[in-house]
Amino acid sequence: MTSLSTGLSTTNGNVASLSTLTSTGFSSLSTGLSTTNSNVASLSTGLSTTNSSVALLSTSVAPLLSASQYATASGATVGMTLEGASNGDGTAQTLGRSGTQVKTVNVATCGSASGMDSTATGLCSTAAGNGATAYGSNSQAVAVNTTAIGFRAVASVAGAVAMGYNAQATGDPTVAIGDSSLAAGNNSVALGASAQATGVNSVALGAGSVANEDNTVSVGSPGNERRITNVAAGVNPTDAVNMSQLQGVQSNVNNVARAAYSGVAMAMAMSGTYMPTLAPGEQELGAGIGQYKGYGAVAMNFKGLSGNGRWSYGAGISTTGHDVGINAGVGWKW
Repeated sequence: MTSLSTGLSTTNGNVASLSTLTSTGFSSLSTGLSTTNSNVASLSTGLSTTNSSVALLSTSVAPLLSASQYATASGATVGMTLEGASNGDGTAQTLGRSGTQVKTVNVATCGSASGMDSTATGLCSTAAGNGATAYGSNSQAVAVNTTAIGFRAVASVAGAVAMGYNAQATGDPTVAIGDSSLAAGNNSVALGASAQATGVNSVALGAGSVANEDNTVSVGSPGNERRITNVAAGVNPTDAVNMSQLQGVQSNVNNVARAAYSGVAMAMAMSGTYMPTLAPGEQELGAGIGQYKGYGAVAMNFKGLSGNGRWSYGAGISTTGHDVGINAGVGWKW
């Protein structure tokens, strides 16, 4: 009986221990399941965020993918624009739109394109206005249908075109092409490095040329003049003449001057005969010389008086050796 009692006691102890172990095990299982549920919930949230990011990425990439597919179908490819001086963190260094101080800008936000059919390509480029095109770092096309190409190029009035570093087309409308060229007068054109067209409807052709008067064309500047070569002969009243035509005019002027100077010399020679007074029935012959503006002449005069002294007659000849002049006449009295 004692052994049976001891055995039952031991059995009861084991059962109590099993009960305790089972209770502990279920408690641990419950805690584990709770942790699992929490991890699953976190995983679900993470997957939801991932799906959102993938959807956003898909939306962003879709235009690029469409462009790539279109380019491939037409035998082309999609290119890209490279921008230097990157800091590797979405920013880049630039000298900006003026000055020499280096600045740091956000590549994604420093440029802009607004207006239908506007295009801005390059670091901090701005295309503002329908049809505006800005190409180059810090280029600015800021009016309708303007075009600015080059670092710091500016086209600021509708229809203006600026091409080259710091080219400025600021008139209405104007064209400035060349390093630091300036077209500021309305309807002006500046072609060449540092060319300046500031007069209304003026044209500056060539590096350093200055057209600062309205309705003029300049091919140089004071102290830096140029010749215009290969000019055709003018035809219409408002055409320019070439050197050949001008020399022809000068030749004609010279001929007129020579004839005029020779005529004066012959007249002076003719009047220099100094004929004496005649008595009735007498005749005389005289000679003279003349000189004017480097041209010389000799002359001979003949004169006679009638026997009754009532009428006279005479003739003369004068020459320079190239030109000849004659005279003759009669006279009477009563």
